[in-house]
Amino acid sequence: MDMNNLTNMNNLTNRLMRVLRFDASVYREVAADQGAMGQAALIVIVAAILSGLGGLLNYQDMTAGIVVALIAIVASVVGFAIYAAVATFVAKSFFQGKTEFQEMGRTLGFAYAWYGIGILGLVPFVGGLVAWLGQIVAAIAGVIALRESAEFDTMKAVITVVVAAIVAGFINFCATSVVAVPFLVAMGLVTGNE
Repeated sequence: MDMNNLTNMNNLTNRLMRVLRFDASVYREVAADQGAMGQAALIVIVAAILSGLGGLLNYQDMTAGIVVALIAIVASVVGFAIYAAVATFVAKSFFQGKTEFQEMGRTLGFAYAWYGIGILGLVPFVGGLVAWLGQIVAAIAGVIALRESAEFDTMKAVITVVVAAIVAGFINFCATSVVAVPFLVAMGLVTGNE
């Protein structure tokens, strides 16, 4: 591993530790760092994979579980991009937020790290609850990230997060239903007789 890669890894690790401590300054730093988009994308992809794997125990048929986990991973990454776009639109259009899609994607991408707790869904009995709490914590981190990125107050950030989550969630649900359900039916993993 060369020195540049080591420096980048240390930088990413440092930023992730600050995200886990709810250090708002990390979001201002990431918002200003145009080179942090790769780090943010990596965080979103890894968190989506961990969260998707956390749902594997929900299926008695391992093939169905793996296929659904893969669909969930793809839906999470696409859903994140939709969410960042909607959050940018709401922040700028309704609250005169000082942000652009790339900046919003970077800050929200780092906040998305909390979704990685979804892997704990594999823990019997309490895993589902812990994974759900991770989603709540991710939303709180999202409010902080959005507030720092858009440079407005917390109430505007909360409203933006809620509106963006509802709109992006609906879009993602519709898209997943149109693409994933027919795919699962075609594979024989889902039937209409249940």
